[in-house]
Amino acid sequence: MLASDMVRTALAGAGKTQKELAEYMGWTPQNLSARLKNNSLTFDELAKALSFTGYEVSMKTASGAELSTADTNSSPRVAQMVGGTVYDTARAASICTNKSTMLEEFYVELFRDAEGSYFVVLYELWDDGCSRIAPITNEMAQKFRALCSATW
Repeated sequence: MLASDMVRTALAGAGKTQKELAEYMGWTPQNLSARLKNNSLTFDELAKALSFTGYEVSMKTASGAELSTADTNSSPRVAQMVGGTVYDTARAASICTNKSTMLEEFYVELFRDAEGSYFVVLYELWDDGCSRIAPITNEMAQKFRALCSATW
């Protein structure tokens, strides 16, 4: 079965439309349609699309050990235009966060988008809090990543 067939079958089973999936993925309906037609979804995109329909995708070794992934984003979605560029946590991979060493309502998370650009989100998750995005250099991203690794 092709990835595009999996997505179409899962959508039908969940009673959801391609238009709804396109919105969830942050794509136009035309973009999703072309990706399905050309069967050009990445593994991460397939997993995200299937999660929208209630499925979970994982990789396991033959002995059953699950492969851990770097994308552990469980934070609220934040999208913001900074310097003419739109940054969106739903369209980027979560690299690491200092959430475990900060407060549940106030922490920073590092992301990398499809173009390879890094950005951080400062989450303020209280009433009237304002989470915001800041693009950062590759060098600063590596420093933040090292700090996250040192505290885990």
